[in-house]
Amino acid sequence: MKHFVKTGLIILISLPILLFVAQAQTVKISPLVINSADDDFGTAFSGDKNMMLFTSARAADGFGKSVEQKVFTSISWTKPEALTDAINNGRQNGSVTITPDGQYMVFAAYEHDEDGEGRTDLYGVRKVRGEWEDVENLGPMVNSDAWDSQPWISGDGQILYFASDRSGGRGGADIYYCERRGDGWSQARNAGTRINSDADDMCPVLAPDGTTFYFASNRSSSIGGFDIWSSKRDAGDFGPLFHLKAPINSEYDEYFFTAMVNSDIAYFSSNRPEDNRGGLDIYTALPNPVIPEPVRIVRGKVTDEQTGRPVQADLIITDLQTGAFVGELRSDDVTGDYTVWLPVGMRYSVTASHPDYLFYSERFDVLPGDDGSEVRHDIKLSRTQTRLLVFFDFDSSKLTGESQSELRRLVDFMNSHSKSIELIGHTDDVGDDAYNDKLSQRRAEAVKSFLLENGINDSRIKTTGKGKREPIDKGTTDESRARNRRVEMHVI
Repeated sequence: MKHFVKTGLIILISLPILLFVAQAQTVKISPLVINSADDDFGTAFSGDKNMMLFTSARAADGFGKSVEQKVFTSISWTKPEALTDAINNGRQNGSVTITPDGQYMVFAAYEHDEDGEGRTDLYGVRKVRGEWEDVENLGPMVNSDAWDSQPWISGDGQILYFASDRSGGRGGADIYYCERRGDGWSQARNAGTRINSDADDMCPVLAPDGTTFYFASNRSSSIGGFDIWSSKRDAGDFGPLFHLKAPINSEYDEYFFTAMVNSDIAYFSSNRPEDNRGGLDIYTALPNPVIPEPVRIVRGKVTDEQTGRPVQADLIITDLQTGAFVGELRSDDVTGDYTVWLPVGMRYSVTASHPDYLFYSERFDVLPGDDGSEVRHDIKLSRTQTRLLVFFDFDSSKLTGESQSELRRLVDFMNSHSKSIELIGHTDDVGDDAYNDKLSQRRAEAVKSFLLENGINDSRIKTTGKGKREPIDKGTTDESRARNRRVEMHVI
């Protein structure tokens, strides 16, 4: 099976209602109904869980493989359809990975174009006007003159894992990774000795939580050929390995273990003979014995505030506590739909940005113990005004540390535009009008002071305080009042 998988096939197998006791819990292994008499493998899901991508040989003629997609609901699967020829035009195609927003895909292909770096290369492709276009070889920073395949992109779109048998590795095939740098990827680096062995290590999958990592290896301690292993990733380093037991691993080969977001269902590929329709099949495991931490799923639409038309915006994710950049995704250019995954443990801002509009940021607190709920939040972009995501304590005009990322964003806006602005301060409903009018004015002045300290000319900034007269949240909870303690920016 080693050569088979290294040509880019990923297998997902689901066995019919077989019960096994393993890892202190009963795990049911079931085959997917979409398995065919040919090889089926390598599942990846869109962030909204409405689309599954996988690789299949069912439509192949001879040597070729094709990436297929399958859209499903909770009760049924649609008929698989091959993706566009712009993707499926190599001698072999697969496997595939996709960002949660459904806007960027990386796939492996053999003899996809004449400018390939090696035997199998990785390619990126973006969705444009609802179609997969602009296929691009990821180039020599990622690809080598050897076999580079089995990509997996992290939920924030910033890390790309893949398998390669290039020279300089520890075994026949090792796992490598790249980090996004602007519009490209950094030089590929070996994932290290914790993951890679002197055998073949491949099929990397990073769970939606950005921490739980799965891969396949045929190292000497495996039960059969290739087995599934897991590790926890922290600040880029991998922890101790966990070897999954039966019934997931068997005396046969298992690959591509994928955890469904906020679910106890996992998918994997195997060539085990039980109820196997042919070659590699796709299976589900319920419950997943190595369940990732939940993530907050934020979904919505980005539209023009005036016309209601969809807007394709960059969605920049920031850690509010440190000001660190976390990730960047985007909304769909046809529908305006977006999906963002926010792992547990941070206070985030999600900022929608488009050159023709003022940026807009929203705060999401995803603290330890969060149950991974799904939140609907539509974003309306304006050309003339926006609410700044700056924070004040009760009865205070001092900007908190969590305001820094938004303030820097405002400085960048002022430096890249010649516009003048009005900063309008607001308070919550506690206190009388006269006091709150003065407090709101001081809050607007606090933002202006930051701009002045960062080189913005005083003549471009007007400040106004409106006290408590214009709340955006009429509730009386602490959260509602905190939302009303704000500063808005209007373009003059």
